[in-house]
Amino acid sequence: MEFKEMFLQRYGVLVDFYLEGNWDLVPPEKMRQRPHPRVNSIAWILWHMSRVEDAGLNRFVTDGTQVLDQGDWMKAMNLPYRHNGGEMSFAEVDELSQRVDLDGLHAYSMAVQASTRKIVQEIEKINLSEPLTGEHVRKVAVQEGLAYTDPEGMIQNYTGWLKGRCLMTYGLTHGFQHLGEIETIATLLGVVYE
Repeated sequence: MEFKEMFLQRYGVLVDFYLEGNWDLVPPEKMRQRPHPRVNSIAWILWHMSRVEDAGLNRFVTDGTQVLDQGDWMKAMNLPYRHNGGEMSFAEVDELSQRVDLDGLHAYSMAVQASTRKIVQEIEKINLSEPLTGEHVRKVAVQEGLAYTDPEGMIQNYTGWLKGRCLMTYGLTHGFQHLGEIETIATLLGVVYE
């Protein structure tokens, strides 16, 4: 099995089976709820996952244009945020969870997924061993607004990451990590998985 096939197989399981399953199974009102004061809502997590994947692959892997900037997605989601939500307070998570247009978020997430699949289909055009420069990370974090409260921390953390690491982290690992969180939160809210 070659890399492209392996990535897309695992990615398909993540987005087409698990994440779409949650969109189908979790009622909208439960997506907006936090079952405990120290956890996020499912809506916030889905937004955060999409923002991380969009910027991580389209800006750090390909140095292309984010999906967010290829349409009026902020209006469709009813959100003014370009950042990825890192370090938002729970009060801010609540505000985002209540105001987000879930249909717009779902459409944005699917557009990001289509972009990811296209990137992977053409992965041979990318040097996955190329490291991210501090200058590029700074441009994305500060000028393009990906970092919320700590751009210097983001710059320090991601400078030197190889594009291949970005692809695997933002395309797969990060999503599977948050999938477990989504399903735990849904269970705490009374959603039954069969």
